[in-house]
Amino acid sequence: MNLLHHADEKMIDITEDPLISIGIDLGTSGCRVIAIDQHRQSVASHQQAISQTGTEQDPKTQWQTVKQVLSHVIKQCDGLIIQAITVDATSGSVMMTNQYGRPLTPMLMYHDNRALEQSHEISHYAPPQSGAHGPTSGLAKLCYFQQQTLQTESLLVHQADWINFNLGAPLGITDENNALKTGYDPIERCWPQWLTHVTNTKYLPEVVPVGKKIGQLSKDLCQEFKLPNQPNIIAGTTDSIAAVIATGINQVGQAVTSLGSTLVVKLISNQPIFVAEQGIYSHRLANIWLVGGASNTGGAVLRHFFNDQMIEQLSHQIDLAAPTLDYYPLLTVGERFPVNDPTLKPRLTPRSDSDVTFYHSLLQSMANIEQLAYQALEAAGTLAATAVYTVGGGSKNTVWQTIRQQTLKVPVLTPNHTEAAYGSALIAQGYIDSLFRYKALAKNKMDKN
Repeated sequence: MNLLHHADEKMIDITEDPLISIGIDLGTSGCRVIAIDQHRQSVASHQQAISQTGTEQDPKTQWQTVKQVLSHVIKQCDGLIIQAITVDATSGSVMMTNQYGRPLTPMLMYHDNRALEQSHEISHYAPPQSGAHGPTSGLAKLCYFQQQTLQTESLLVHQADWINFNLGAPLGITDENNALKTGYDPIERCWPQWLTHVTNTKYLPEVVPVGKKIGQLSKDLCQEFKLPNQPNIIAGTTDSIAAVIATGINQVGQAVTSLGSTLVVKLISNQPIFVAEQGIYSHRLANIWLVGGASNTGGAVLRHFFNDQMIEQLSHQIDLAAPTLDYYPLLTVGERFPVNDPTLKPRLTPRSDSDVTFYHSLLQSMANIEQLAYQALEAAGTLAATAVYTVGGGSKNTVWQTIRQQTLKVPVLTPNHTEAAYGSALIAQGYIDSLFRYKALAKNKMDKN
């Protein structure tokens, strides 16, 4: 019997299923890599911080970090066959290279907002539903780069594209999700004509669907890693979408709420929906769509008033049957979704004399906003949510989970996996193919009826 140490130090039998898939997640501050087997069980993982901060980073340092983490994971997988690798990275993080892939600029990270002037120009031409609006978009950064000295054969490269290129994929290929903030039209599946008013489209990469094979791990890396085969490189997605995929949702009506600093909802739909005036947008996965929006309420509000110890203590003191006050918890003026109103003021008064009541009211009010969010998606054209999976730090708060369950009136579940790297590993294993199969099965069932 051939045994291998699992990531949690258990022993697993790999004799019958030696094939694994690897997901690489490159975030703002670090890299995490996870390998999974044919049963979607994690068999190895490793992570490492990036020794860079700020909105401008060195792409070569990013690649070296990824390579080091990947090397650690591959060493843990001795005796297994890596069939595919997928990369996810931060959305809107871009750079320029020459035609051979040599960096011409730093990597401007997703939150770099220096391209304010360029974003104003884009707003004159981009339709309201485009993801290219705002100074942090990939397109705004491209327009900023254009005003610097660029070589004739320069090419825009998203963060995930850069890692894929260094792994062995051809230069000049990106995926439909990372391309969204660069102006890509996910409905028509092309770079739209209006882009010619703000940029030279020769700078733009070819766009392929998430889940498509785009290359193979280079022979040099295979030799360095001592691999007996050349794993495929599969087009990935953004880090936030990869985290949604990690939950395993794959059916229309299933949804994910991310309870981090803000509250973000995404629901699987048969059709794309864009309601710019309400902050509703869509990402394509195969022929299924993730429709959602992001509210400015969330964990950042809770942490403004209470530390972790207080939150834990107050959670144990809440009487779920007790009445609460109606708030709209925000830290600053302005809301994006389910109400898109930049002038909306926080409503946090009257403040109860009891911290328990105040905290309970904040949780209930956020649950009410989450309910409004899913109602807004349904009113815009999605099916009603059939189940809501929770990710983010707030998913560990069992009292909040119960309050949300009572408010949403659908199953509120905690998934086994939430790591973006795990979601990318699922893509490498064929998650997108499973979406196609589900779509086909659903269509056949409708045809028979």
